[in-house]
Amino acid sequence: MDELYSRVSEITKQVLYSFMKDEEISTLNYHFHYYFDHCIDVSQIQVIPHHFSNHKIEGLTVIDRLGISFSYEKDSPVNKRNFTLCHELGHFILKHVGSYFTESVDNQESILEREANVFSAIVLMPDIVLLSKIYYSCDTFQKVKEDLEVSKQALYFRLIDLLRDYQVDNELAIKQAVDEYLDGQNASLHHYFHQLKEVLIEEFNQYQPSLIAQLKKRLKQTNFVTSQELPELLDQTRWDEIRAIKKFKVWLVYNKGKSLAYVWDSNKLSEIEARRKANLEILAI
Repeated sequence: MDELYSRVSEITKQVLYSFMKDEEISTLNYHFHYYFDHCIDVSQIQVIPHHFSNHKIEGLTVIDRLGISFSYEKDSPVNKRNFTLCHELGHFILKHVGSYFTESVDNQESILEREANVFSAIVLMPDIVLLSKIYYSCDTFQKVKEDLEVSKQALYFRLIDLLRDYQVDNELAIKQAVDEYLDGQNASLHHYFHQLKEVLIEEFNQYQPSLIAQLKKRLKQTNFVTSQELPELLDQTRWDEIRAIKKFKVWLVYNKGKSLAYVWDSNKLSEIEARRKANLEILAI
């Protein structure tokens, strides 16, 4: 399999799967906009339409002292626009060197453009999402295409690339299975996903919610969390990361050789209340 594809696939799944875990996004209800909108919001990227005659430039990324902007051909169909937006995001997330990227018919073979295309295809149609929809939900090609808002061509080649990457069979057999699925017969593709399901699930499960995501979730419920629940809190090298969220406070108590780290929401609990709770909890250890 193409080394470029495998490498970009791994990088993309790392950022995407971590995000899905943090946000508890269901694999059956996944849509690329969850991740795309998050990236746009966090990095303050401007997204604007443009128009060139003959659709000469489908997408454009500009990075300069004023910030980052993505633009897309406003007259393109929705599924093409979606691919373009994720392609432009790919240049940014993959840290491509440059301040100006254009997606046009003339430069599709450049390495940076190919990498951005792989990124886009995986964000639009992640492995774990395709497994959920095709294997577990038994969705048709048409339904998967519509749910994920991608083109027939994009889904067709994405499936071939995925199966090729995991080397489930020879090239001819893989294409035949995808052709059959396109025609409404899912037996061969179902068989391939049956072979892959444990690998794809294990790959997805190796990404756990980040410490901050877990803290946000727990503090929303209780206003107070200790290292009894999240042992990572004892690692003081993580405390700056926690304190970066202004309302989160973190500290440590000792008692008879035992240590307990604790985090509290300072908008809900005072320092004295938090310490009192921590002292009570360490006595119970």
